[in-house]
Amino acid sequence: MIKKLLFIAIVILVPLLIVGSVFAKEVKDQNKNIVLPKDEIVNKDYFAAGETVTLAGTINGDAYLAGGTVNIEGRVNGDLIAVGGIVNVRGKVENDVRIGAGQIIISGEIGGNATTGAGSVSITDSAKVNGSLVSGSGNLSIFAPIGKGLTIGAGNSTIGSEVTGDITAGVGQLTFTPNAKVSGNVTYWSDVDAQIQPGAQILGKIVHNFPPKPDKEKAAKAMGTFALAVKVISFISALIIGFLLIKFLPIFTQRTANTISKNALKSLGMGILALILTPIIAVILLVTIVGIPLAFILLVAFAIELYLAKIFVSLVIGQKILKFLGQKAGNGWSLVLGLIVFMIVTMVPIIGWIVALIVLLLGLGAIVLQKRETFLQISNKKLI
Repeated sequence: MIKKLLFIAIVILVPLLIVGSVFAKEVKDQNKNIVLPKDEIVNKDYFAAGETVTLAGTINGDAYLAGGTVNIEGRVNGDLIAVGGIVNVRGKVENDVRIGAGQIIISGEIGGNATTGAGSVSITDSAKVNGSLVSGSGNLSIFAPIGKGLTIGAGNSTIGSEVTGDITAGVGQLTFTPNAKVSGNVTYWSDVDAQIQPGAQILGKIVHNFPPKPDKEKAAKAMGTFALAVKVISFISALIIGFLLIKFLPIFTQRTANTISKNALKSLGMGILALILTPIIAVILLVTIVGIPLAFILLVAFAIELYLAKIFVSLVIGQKILKFLGQKAGNGWSLVLGLIVFMIVTMVPIIGWIVALIVLLLGLGAIVLQKRETFLQISNKKLI
């Protein structure tokens, strides 16, 4: 009995073994520093993930970066999308910037708009944002020129530079230092008055709105807005992870998509089995005491598979739609299209839940089937 349980657990855990080993082979070592040297030029979109990621070269395309610490010291002649514990933008980004991190420090130049979400966002006096800034953070400090207005939500926000355009803010405390100069209106929601220090200039109107008292109708609207925000964040997260899969695990990703296309019923059945058996196996392993570590590893691997399921199915959806329309595009565009369709359909009451469940089972089953095939191929080659 124990041998059977261990065998089933190992089959479900294979994504960590297979994907982990293949991923390591693709990017050499995710835990080490990844550096694009100063004199290196990349004439396409650039993907990098690791413990520390440093971009010192030039990217003639978009940059997608993820790491514990992400440093942008070179030039990105496209958009920048970055996630990490700490993200430093010291170089120049020609177009838009979208960053999610624990701490964000911008001291370089952004040619387009900037969207940031972090515990702390600091835009130093050496920086420049030519477009607009949208930021959600615990603490926000702006000491560099903003070209096209501000939209912010923060616990504490300090503005000490020139802002061209209007400012719209929902804050705990809003402060304008003597170096602040706002050419437009300032509209803010807060329980306390803004601190406008001597020397600060606000050329437009100042409108102070107090946060309204919650009622049922507004609470329902707020929940709807929150649900939509969660959907958007989920879409962006899935898109980034999907891009990383396409970049670093292209063969595994495409084979899993092919499994969904060619063996949909088999994938669905395997997904149902995995969804039912995995929690049962985990509980049994926990009861055995000695199997507790394996049980936790099993549950973590299972959670990863559940999340990745929609990404693989969305890729297939996008591929099918583009093929039907007679359009040729890479897996990146297929993923974008598929995720958009998935997000829209799952917003429909009742039907959305059913579709989400089917997608989860299809993707989960395909992952299990493909990793088993990959495991057998590697075993036959005596690589493990």
